[in-house]
Amino acid sequence: MDLNDILWLSYNDLSEKKVRTALTIVMVVIGIGAIVALTSFTAGVSNSITSTLESLGPTAIIVTSSTNVGFTQSDVASMEGLPNVTNVTPLLTGSATLYAGNQNTSVTVIGISTQGLEQILGGNVTPLQGSFYQDTIAPDAVVGYDVAFPSTAAGQQTITVGQSAALKLAGARTASGGTSSSETVTVPILGILPSHGTSLISIDTGVFISLQAAYVLLHRTSYNEMVVLAKNLSSVNATSSLITTIYGSSARVLTTSQLLSTASSVIGSITILFGVIAGVSLLVAAIGIMNIMLMAVMERTHEIGIMKSIGFKNKHVMLVFLLQALIIGLLGGMLGIAVGAGAAYGLAGLSSGSSSSTTGASTTSSSSFGGGGGGFGGGGGGFGGGAARTGGATFVGGGTTSTSSGLSSLHPAFPVSTILIALAIAVGVSVIAGLYPAWRASKMQPIDALREL
Repeated sequence: MDLNDILWLSYNDLSEKKVRTALTIVMVVIGIGAIVALTSFTAGVSNSITSTLESLGPTAIIVTSSTNVGFTQSDVASMEGLPNVTNVTPLLTGSATLYAGNQNTSVTVIGISTQGLEQILGGNVTPLQGSFYQDTIAPDAVVGYDVAFPSTAAGQQTITVGQSAALKLAGARTASGGTSSSETVTVPILGILPSHGTSLISIDTGVFISLQAAYVLLHRTSYNEMVVLAKNLSSVNATSSLITTIYGSSARVLTTSQLLSTASSVIGSITILFGVIAGVSLLVAAIGIMNIMLMAVMERTHEIGIMKSIGFKNKHVMLVFLLQALIIGLLGGMLGIAVGAGAAYGLAGLSSGSSSSTTGASTTSSSSFGGGGGGFGGGGGGFGGGAARTGGATFVGGGTTSTSSGLSSLHPAFPVSTILIALAIAVGVSVIAGLYPAWRASKMQPIDALREL
């Protein structure tokens, strides 16, 4: 028996039952689309979080004060003197609202030295416009890209170099435990940073000033946090343990590798959950395919009898029905991959949209994975932006939401392996679901089958 004849018989029956075939294919599309959309979206989230945590390097250790006292310059010097420590960058942060023209934007004020700023930017980075400030008491500022080109203004530039903007500072906690009253100060804009995207610090939504100016504006005499760089990966854990021993409960110590491990664990759990949900959809599709194939066998009983009487063997009859299942699986799988890809980009767009709206709000907010809270690891000042936690470990600390820069650059991941596996699952499920109906058709006796009209 020629394979082309078998293919024609398989296709001809499917084409004659267009509505039933289309509904069967839709069931496969839903299942495969769910798998592709959910797995690619979570893979994109995982990649975004990983790049966030790795932005400071795998040897970074974040030390956050859990008291109102904070860290002094002597603490910085002590950290620099520890074994296997190559650099210590202190930060002083606070929340504020920046008013420029008709726009007001919630921002994080980040006091940092020019050397530290260049370090967190990944080296000697040239500003998009203007220049960096000097390490003086003057309240000169460099703003992030999203501050100068806010989403609330449709990406149009609202802040220019040389312009003076009003910075309304939120009440900050003082070293004595009280809260200072809010005040508004005028800051000259010296420079605008290029878009940085995903970052552990809210660079795109930050207003950077010198540490000396931050002392005055935020009414603090100590730092919120320190970013400590270990000499190499092998010394990170030992250095982290030593810092924990030195400060005890007065500071929280986190390494990027710890946060990455926690994030990977949470993303893995979410992926498994989504996989189970998509698996249920495929199970329903498999039952539907089996049911429809059984109906097709019953409807074609007389035809099966004719095929066997003219020389079709059992394997030929079985192959006719298996090829029908294979065609359904292939079409459903390919369409499901396309639908899943579109749905994944839709989910990414919704996430980006919600992040942008949060950033554009004039109130301070927090966005979290697994819980809210402020501070890098909780407590203390914020590490440059809104809180983002994974399993209780905070990515970015208490100022305005910083996830906008991360989620706005979120892109679903479509590894070739995912596409091939999804297509293989679609074909495999369809063929397995069609095995029993095909076997049943092949075992029919010609005489009994011909009696059916």
